Amino acid sequence: MTEKPINTQSLMDRRLLILLILSVAFLVVAFLGGQPSSTRGFYYAVWLTFSGLLWKNRERFSLWLKNRPLPEFPLFVGLGLIMILVEETIAGIAVHLLNVESIGELLAVVPPYYFNNLLLLPGFIVGWYILLKLYAYSRTEVFALVGLFGLFSEKIYVHVLAIPILGIALILPTMFTYMAIIMPSILSLRSQGTRQLNRPLRYLLGFVFPIIVSMPFIFVHTLLTNAGLIDPTILTK
Repeated sequence: MTEKPINTQSLMDRRLLILLILSVAFLVVAFLGGQPSSTRGFYYAVWLTFSGLLWKNRERFSLWLKNRPLPEFPLFVGLGLIMILVEETIAGIAVHLLNVESIGELLAVVPPYYFNNLLLLPGFIVGWYILLKLYAYSRTEVFALVGLFGLFSEKIYVHVLAIPILGIALILPTMFTYMAIIMPSILSLRSQGTRQLNRPLRYLLGFVFPIIVSMPFIFVHTLLTNAGLIDPTILTK
């Protein structure tokens, strides 16, 4: 009787999922027990559950997206923007749920989240469209590089240094959050690049290029912030 070979990719996925669930559970409890108490942890639970359901049905979802009568680039970017809107709606509600007295007041705090991240994140989406159309990246590589971009953007390293137990718990949820933002866009691609790059250059390009493409968007965001039209501090409250 022969033993079935171990699927290392599936095993790694299961271990990551377990670590993700434990991290999110810790964040829910940690934020609820903090001073002041916050439902911020439920943001990760709701957003990652939603995106997890999309991923579970990725084959049907991908086929449906690929059959849309739209060019690849606007579809890719448009899906990314839609996911930003969904993600920021959940974030705004979860962060302020315990601080408001009415639904109207709660909904009023959400638009500032849109104004910030609809300027800060499009470069990340455009950058990955270009990379995926030109070069061959594996699923694991995309997850790691997108996740590192998320950790850099959210300054998770600051949390790791200031409050290690909280910072470490934020690592996987943050990586999966950014991967979820771009996941439908990737599933919509009808073809991907095949050009091979050596591993160090591929990784360096995958991390740096989305940051470079984001620079013009960040510049506009800075101008609007200095003009008093956007309040970026809401993202850290």
